[in-house]
Amino acid sequence: MSVKNWKNTSFESNCYRTAEYIAFEKECKKEVKNICKKLGAELVSFNPSHFEWSAFVKRGNQHIYISLSDVRFWNWYDDVLIRYATHEKDFHGEANQKTSWDKLETKLMNMFSQRNC
Repeated sequence: MSVKNWKNTSFESNCYRTAEYIAFEKECKKEVKNICKKLGAELVSFNPSHFEWSAFVKRGNQHIYISLSDVRFWNWYDDVLIRYATHEKDFHGEANQKTSWDKLETKLMNMFSQRNC
């Protein structure tokens, strides 16, 4: 299953992460790893949270932060937050940018290219 298949899922709201959400999150992590592999980058960290996650990817010396807000309440597929970061603990980073899940690979490629990475 790909992340695209989860696009219109209405995730159950719960005080604990549901099995459905955990399966979705694993698929996201797998796809981010695959994107990194294609781009010659690496997934430095993947940070699960309560119905949301963030990650840091790196190519050369350039880090990029990716974040998916709470998937129960946001249009997560079309609203992926992405920004430059100075290291894998830089949760403030530079200016926020947005992309959609289906354009994430292209956005990462362009961002790395802009910084000559």
